[in-house]
Amino acid sequence: MKMMKGDSVKEMKKKPSVEVEIQIGGRAPGSSPVADELNELEMEDEDTYATMAPKGVFTSRALDPLVKNTNKLLVLFGQDPSYPKIMDTDKLPTDFTRVLAMFVAAVDDAIEAGVLDPEMKIDLSGVRSDAELMSLSGKIEMLARDREFKRFLQEEQPEEMEMEDEAPEAEMMTEEDADAMMMERL
Repeated sequence: MKMMKGDSVKEMKKKPSVEVEIQIGGRAPGSSPVADELNELEMEDEDTYATMAPKGVFTSRALDPLVKNTNKLLVLFGQDPSYPKIMDTDKLPTDFTRVLAMFVAAVDDAIEAGVLDPEMKIDLSGVRSDAELMSLSGKIEMLARDREFKRFLQEEQPEEMEMEDEAPEAEMMTEEDADAMMMERL
Protein backbone atom coordinates (compact mmCIF):
# COMPACT_ATOMS: atom_id res chain seq x y z
CA MET A 1 0.00 0.00 0.00
CA LYS A 2 1.44 3.41 -0.95
CA MET A 3 1.40 6.35 1.39
CA MET A 4 -0.10 9.40 -0.20
CA LYS A 5 0.86 12.90 0.67
CA GLY A 6 -1.03 13.88 3.79
CA ASP A 7 -1.54 10.28 5.01
CA SER A 8 -0.29 9.52 8.45
CA VAL A 9 1.01 6.16 9.63
CA LYS A 10 -2.08 5.80 11.85
CA GLU A 11 -4.37 6.32 8.86
CA MET A 12 -2.46 3.70 6.86
CA LYS A 13 -2.99 1.15 9.61
CA LYS A 14 -6.72 1.83 9.66
CA LYS A 15 -7.25 1.34 5.92
CA PRO A 16 -8.46 -2.16 5.11
CA SER A 17 -6.37 -4.26 2.77
CA VAL A 18 -7.98 -5.88 -0.21
CA GLU A 19 -7.05 -9.35 -1.40
CA VAL A 20 -7.59 -10.16 -5.04
CA GLU A 21 -7.93 -13.67 -6.37
CA ILE A 22 -6.49 -13.95 -9.84
CA GLN A 23 -8.38 -16.08 -12.29
CA ILE A 24 -6.80 -17.36 -15.45
CA GLY A 25 -9.12 -18.34 -18.24
CA GLY A 26 -12.09 -18.10 -15.88
CA ARG A 27 -10.58 -20.58 -13.40
CA ALA A 28 -9.31 -19.92 -9.91
CA PRO A 29 -5.70 -20.92 -9.20
CA GLY A 30 -5.41 -24.59 -8.32
CA SER A 31 -8.59 -25.42 -10.18
CA SER A 32 -8.20 -27.39 -13.36
CA PRO A 33 -9.87 -30.29 -15.10
CA VAL A 34 -6.98 -32.52 -14.01
CA ALA A 35 -7.22 -31.38 -10.38
CA ASP A 36 -11.00 -31.86 -10.43
CA GLU A 37 -10.62 -35.35 -11.91
CA LEU A 38 -7.94 -36.23 -9.35
CA ASN A 39 -10.19 -35.06 -6.50
CA GLU A 40 -13.05 -37.12 -7.89
CA LEU A 41 -10.85 -40.23 -8.15
CA GLU A 42 -9.60 -39.72 -4.59
CA MET A 43 -13.19 -39.50 -3.33
CA GLU A 44 -14.09 -42.71 -5.19
CA ASP A 45 -11.01 -44.39 -3.72
CA GLU A 46 -11.99 -43.24 -0.23
CA ASP A 47 -15.53 -44.57 -0.76
CA THR A 48 -14.15 -47.94 -1.92
CA TYR A 49 -12.07 -48.41 1.23
CA ALA A 50 -14.86 -47.09 3.48
CA THR A 51 -17.15 -49.75 2.00
CA MET A 52 -14.48 -52.43 2.37
CA ALA A 53 -13.77 -51.53 6.02
CA PRO A 54 -14.68 -54.33 8.42
CA LYS A 55 -17.69 -53.51 10.61
CA GLY A 56 -18.49 -55.09 13.97
CA VAL A 57 -17.72 -54.69 17.63
CA PHE A 58 -13.96 -54.21 17.97
CA THR A 59 -12.18 -53.55 21.26
CA SER A 60 -8.65 -52.60 22.16
CA ARG A 61 -8.12 -56.19 23.33
CA ALA A 62 -7.95 -57.22 19.64
CA LEU A 63 -7.14 -53.88 18.01
CA ASP A 64 -3.87 -53.29 19.89
CA PRO A 65 -2.18 -56.53 18.74
CA LEU A 66 -3.52 -55.99 15.21
CA VAL A 67 -1.99 -52.52 14.98
CA LYS A 68 1.27 -53.75 16.54
CA ASN A 69 1.59 -56.59 14.00
CA THR A 70 0.49 -54.33 11.14
CA ASN A 71 3.34 -51.97 12.03
CA LYS A 72 5.77 -54.94 11.94
CA LEU A 73 4.58 -55.89 8.45
CA LEU A 74 4.61 -52.30 7.17
CA VAL A 75 8.41 -52.36 7.47
CA LEU A 76 8.56 -55.07 4.78
CA PHE A 77 6.64 -52.76 2.47
CA GLY A 78 9.08 -49.91 3.06
CA GLN A 79 6.43 -47.98 4.98
CA ASP A 80 6.69 -46.07 8.24
CA PRO A 81 5.77 -48.53 11.03
CA SER A 82 4.00 -45.98 13.20
CA TYR A 83 0.29 -46.55 12.72
CA PRO A 84 -1.35 -45.22 15.91
CA LYS A 85 -3.54 -47.20 18.27
CA ILE A 86 -7.17 -47.52 17.32
CA MET A 87 -9.75 -46.98 20.03
CA ASP A 88 -12.76 -49.28 20.49
CA THR A 89 -14.87 -48.93 17.37
CA ASP A 90 -17.61 -50.48 15.27
CA LYS A 91 -15.76 -49.90 11.99
CA LEU A 92 -12.05 -49.96 11.14
CA PRO A 93 -10.72 -46.62 9.89
CA THR A 94 -10.55 -46.17 6.13
CA ASP A 95 -6.80 -45.47 6.08
CA PHE A 96 -6.16 -48.62 8.14
CA THR A 97 -8.35 -50.60 5.74
CA ARG A 98 -6.23 -49.26 2.88
CA VAL A 99 -3.13 -50.72 4.60
CA LEU A 100 -4.87 -54.05 5.10
CA ALA A 101 -5.94 -54.05 1.43
CA MET A 102 -2.27 -53.62 0.47
CA PHE A 103 -1.49 -56.71 2.57
CA VAL A 104 -4.38 -58.63 0.98
CA ALA A 105 -3.07 -57.91 -2.54
CA ALA A 106 0.52 -58.89 -1.65
CA VAL A 107 -0.64 -62.12 0.03
CA ASP A 108 -2.80 -62.98 -2.99
CA ASP A 109 0.20 -62.43 -5.28
CA ALA A 110 2.43 -64.56 -3.04
CA ILE A 111 -0.14 -67.38 -2.94
CA GLU A 112 -0.43 -67.24 -6.74
CA ALA A 113 3.37 -67.41 -7.02
CA GLY A 114 3.43 -70.44 -4.72
CA VAL A 115 5.35 -68.59 -1.98
CA LEU A 116 2.56 -68.79 0.61
CA ASP A 117 0.10 -71.50 1.50
CA PRO A 118 -3.50 -70.70 0.49
CA GLU A 119 -4.44 -70.87 4.19
CA MET A 120 -2.66 -67.52 4.60
CA LYS A 121 -5.27 -65.78 2.42
CA ILE A 122 -6.69 -62.70 4.11
CA ASP A 123 -10.41 -62.08 3.77
CA LEU A 124 -11.60 -58.83 5.30
CA SER A 125 -15.26 -59.48 4.50
CA GLY A 126 -15.57 -62.01 7.32
CA VAL A 127 -14.13 -59.78 10.04
CA ARG A 128 -16.99 -58.89 12.41
CA SER A 129 -15.64 -59.34 15.95
CA ASP A 130 -12.54 -59.40 18.12
CA ALA A 131 -12.12 -63.13 17.39
CA GLU A 132 -11.69 -62.49 13.65
CA LEU A 133 -9.41 -59.51 14.38
CA MET A 134 -7.21 -61.76 16.54
CA SER A 135 -7.04 -64.32 13.72
CA LEU A 136 -6.14 -61.58 11.24
CA SER A 137 -3.52 -60.25 13.64
CA GLY A 138 -1.98 -63.72 13.93
CA LYS A 139 -1.74 -64.08 10.14
CA ILE A 140 -0.13 -60.65 9.84
CA GLU A 141 2.38 -61.54 12.55
CA MET A 142 3.22 -64.80 10.72
CA LEU A 143 3.66 -62.86 7.46
CA ALA A 144 6.02 -60.39 9.14
CA ARG A 145 8.21 -63.33 10.24
CA ASP A 146 8.00 -65.40 7.04
CA ARG A 147 11.38 -65.35 5.28
CA GLU A 148 9.99 -66.50 1.94
CA PHE A 149 7.37 -63.76 2.00
CA LYS A 150 10.05 -61.17 2.85
CA ARG A 151 12.13 -62.39 -0.10
CA PHE A 152 9.08 -62.32 -2.36
CA LEU A 153 8.35 -58.69 -1.43
CA GLN A 154 11.98 -57.68 -1.97
CA GLU A 155 12.08 -59.34 -5.40
CA GLU A 156 8.75 -57.87 -6.45
CA GLN A 157 9.84 -54.24 -5.95
CA PRO A 158 12.88 -54.27 -8.28
CA GLU A 159 10.80 -55.96 -11.01
CA GLU A 160 8.26 -53.14 -10.84
CA MET A 161 11.05 -50.58 -11.10
CA GLU A 162 12.55 -52.38 -14.11
CA MET A 163 9.20 -52.34 -15.88
CA GLU A 164 9.00 -48.57 -15.39
CA ASP A 165 12.52 -48.19 -16.79
CA GLU A 166 11.60 -50.24 -19.86
CA ALA A 167 8.89 -47.79 -20.93
CA PRO A 168 9.32 -46.87 -24.56
CA GLU A 169 11.20 -43.64 -25.00
CA ALA A 170 9.63 -40.95 -27.11
CA GLU A 171 11.56 -40.33 -30.27
CA MET A 172 12.87 -36.83 -30.69
CA MET A 173 11.41 -35.13 -33.72
CA THR A 174 13.88 -33.33 -35.94
CA GLU A 175 13.16 -29.80 -37.02
CA GLU A 176 12.57 -30.98 -40.59
CA ASP A 177 10.03 -33.56 -39.37
CA ALA A 178 8.22 -30.90 -37.37
CA ASP A 179 8.14 -28.57 -40.37
CA ALA A 180 6.87 -31.36 -42.62
CA MET A 181 4.12 -32.22 -40.13
CA MET A 182 3.05 -28.58 -39.90
CA MET A 183 2.96 -28.29 -43.70
CA GLU A 184 0.75 -31.42 -43.90
CA ARG A 185 -1.73 -29.83 -41.51
CA LEU A 186 -1.94 -26.69 -43.60
